[in-house]
Amino acid sequence: MELQKRIGNLSTHLKRSIMGNSHHFQSILVVGIGLIGGSILKGLVKNNFPGDLYGLDKDSSVIKKAFDKKMIINSDENLKIENENCLVIFCVPTLSFIEALEKVKSYHLPIDTIFTDTFSSKTNLIEYLNAHPNLKSSFVLGHPIAGSEKSGIKNSINDLFKEKLVLVSPFPENDAKQVSLVKNFWSTLGSKVTKLEPEKHDIVFARTSHLPHIISYSLMHSLIDKFGDQAFNFSGGSLEDYTRTSSSDPTMWKDISISNKEEILLAINDFTSSLNSLKALISEAKESEIEEFLTRIKGIRDSLIEEKL
Repeated sequence: MELQKRIGNLSTHLKRSIMGNSHHFQSILVVGIGLIGGSILKGLVKNNFPGDLYGLDKDSSVIKKAFDKKMIINSDENLKIENENCLVIFCVPTLSFIEALEKVKSYHLPIDTIFTDTFSSKTNLIEYLNAHPNLKSSFVLGHPIAGSEKSGIKNSINDLFKEKLVLVSPFPENDAKQVSLVKNFWSTLGSKVTKLEPEKHDIVFARTSHLPHIISYSLMHSLIDKFGDQAFNFSGGSLEDYTRTSSSDPTMWKDISISNKEEILLAINDFTSSLNSLKALISEAKESEIEEFLTRIKGIRDSLIEEKL
């Protein structure tokens, strides 16, 4: 028994020595165990993360499910994080951040804890952090460009982030070690990590992500109004592909729409202007201009995609 105890103590010491270096965390707390949070935990388990994994969720049954699947070591909200080098990842809907933060603050976290997020919109979060400089200095913004129209822990997978882009948007207040730790965390999940300035984030994603989702929802709305339950009866598959994102989590996209309202409205205006230009050409049956428009856009898109590959 004494030998087993000594071996156990040695194992714990080795684990903490390995995780205590400048490249790794000893403990990770995932707040929100849905598609993204659950996939993070499953990826860490798959990669044999040698530290302690914890999880919190508004739904206590989700915490229990994650525990039963050996994704986390706590079976309920009663958790105590004692290891140093702790990372807290917020994977909740954007407008639920403050509520989630208040819950996290009720625990005694290590003094050197680093915080990050997976939010698709940052405006509200940045405003909050600007008003709370102590938290801002230890909060490294993050955004994995990965996901699915499906949601919940049941749809989480262990390789969701493999070969996917992750954006890290550090503040000037963050030190190099904090940023390096967060970047390395995503790299261990197989992600390709790059930087994007915090103030540019929502400008970019209003147009490359948020607007396409809104268009998808709007298109489905018009199809349902026109054809009802026969909306897909005469589709060869491309319509299902194009409107796939309108099956995304409504709460998440409601939060994104509100939190990035200003940039999304500007993006809608830009898109409406482009659509109206094409509408005018069609209305006037200007064949050569329509073909010229379509040819030009096709050529630019094909070239951009080829450069990316």
